[in-house]
Amino acid sequence: MISYLSAALLALIGLTRLMTVRAGPRYLATFFLSMAVGLAVSAEDTVRLLGDELLPRLVTNALQLLAMRALLQLVRSTRSPEKPTPFWPIVLCWALMVLCYLDFAPHRLEAGTSGFQWRFSIVAYQVILTTYAVMCLVLFIRTLVRSAAGRPRGAFRTGLRILICAAVVTIGWALFSGLPSLWLEITDLADLDFMPRARLVGLCAMVLWVLGGLFTTWDGALRLARAWRRIRAVTPLWKELVAAHPQIALPVRHDLEFTLYRRVIEIRDGLLALRAHVPPQLGDWLRTPVDEPTRAAAELAAALVMREAGRSWPGNPAGPHPSARDESAWLSAVSSAFTRSRVVREVRERALAEAGQPSREEPTLKHR
Repeated sequence: MISYLSAALLALIGLTRLMTVRAGPRYLATFFLSMAVGLAVSAEDTVRLLGDELLPRLVTNALQLLAMRALLQLVRSTRSPEKPTPFWPIVLCWALMVLCYLDFAPHRLEAGTSGFQWRFSIVAYQVILTTYAVMCLVLFIRTLVRSAAGRPRGAFRTGLRILICAAVVTIGWALFSGLPSLWLEITDLADLDFMPRARLVGLCAMVLWVLGGLFTTWDGALRLARAWRRIRAVTPLWKELVAAHPQIALPVRHDLEFTLYRRVIEIRDGLLALRAHVPPQLGDWLRTPVDEPTRAAAELAAALVMREAGRSWPGNPAGPHPSARDESAWLSAVSSAFTRSRVVREVRERALAEAGQPSREEPTLKHR
């Protein structure tokens, strides 16, 4: 049951990665899904259902190597320029493991004897599996240590450190469970006691992988939620500006964080394009002092009216320009004032009267 639960959590993390990373490399998703399927196949209930222990182990080991290759791909993707990971090494490992399996599978009834565990195909199988896995994990740990050192405090850095611990424990698991012939020879463990202990070490490693994945995925999910909330906050302002200047709209891309960044740019371009239509007497229309976002919203409301009336005042100075880090929050405040502020409604009515246009009721803006 614990094996299936861990497999389900790993699969959930992998599927979450697939959904959040719609474009680009999906190495971590491949890792988590491969380990999830391998853990489910190697579970005691699955082995008992299949009635054979060697074939599930072969499938599990092949999936584990695929997961290790995904970690190696992740390491190589951090280099500039990115170095592609050739597929032939893992195919060669799989082929050699299958050949070894075909040699020792007919002798499965001899499993547990000294002659079987020191059979050349058994030893070769264990060395191939362990060498490839440990090599990939060592490279992964080196890269992850450098990455974690440069990250600010938070859930993501904590997740990276847990993943480092998971990789270290997995190396121990690979050296222990991948070389049973060696450990059965130098310890007093019986063959029937070895696999339960190997599974226990593997489950400890999987728990750490799950925790690390949850921490890093949770951080990404929070970041996406914040981006979505900010997109909704600036959408009314963005819709008005795109309607006034359709040319500011950039190509659509299905990425929340990039969409937010793109909309901030589009809104900034639209505001700059309307600066020449802001009436210079707008300050006199404000009956009471207002904050900067409300003033910017009032300027936009008046500029839209004057642009429609064909009136402009070139040479208007640019308004306040917050830092890139604070700009989305500032534009959210401007958008809120633009749709809800009584001051902005009064300025819009005053602009309509100044332009000689009839007053009209403010239309309801809906989030897109």
